Amino acid sequence: MSKIFLALFVIILVVFFILNINFPLKKHEIYGKYVNRNFDKPICCVEAPHTEDTLILYEDKTFESKFYGAGTYILYNGINPEIELFYKDFNHSSSAIYKTYFLNGIFEKPKIMLNADMNHYYEKLD
Repeated sequence: MSKIFLALFVIILVVFFILNINFPLKKHEIYGKYVNRNFDKPICCVEAPHTEDTLILYEDKTFESKFYGAGTYILYNGINPEIELFYKDFNHSSSAIYKTYFLNGIFEKPKIMLNADMNHYYEKLD
C-alpha cells in the first residue's frame, strides 16, 4: 500500500514540475511579434506599457514598438533566457535600458515578462 502512495506522489510531483518548468528557447523562437497583455492592471512602473502595444524583435538585434520606439537588444539565452532593451528615454534626450526575462511553459506561447506580480507580459503572436 505504501509503495502505491509513494509512486502516486512521485507521479504527481513529476507532473507538477513539468507543468511549471520554464523551457529554454531556441533563438529562432525568440524573434517575432509580441503583444502586450494584462496592461489594464494598476500602473506599477513607468518602464512598461500600460496601453495596447506590439513589440517586434528582429534577428539583427533591433526591435520596434509604439511604447519603446526603435532600439536594440541583447539576449542572454540560457536556462532562464533574459533580454535587455536599449532605447531612447521618453524625452529622447537620454538612453534607457529595460532588462527582463522570458517565460516558456509547456502548452504556452513564449512571454516576455514585464511585471510578474501583476501578470503583465508580452505574448508571442507568431
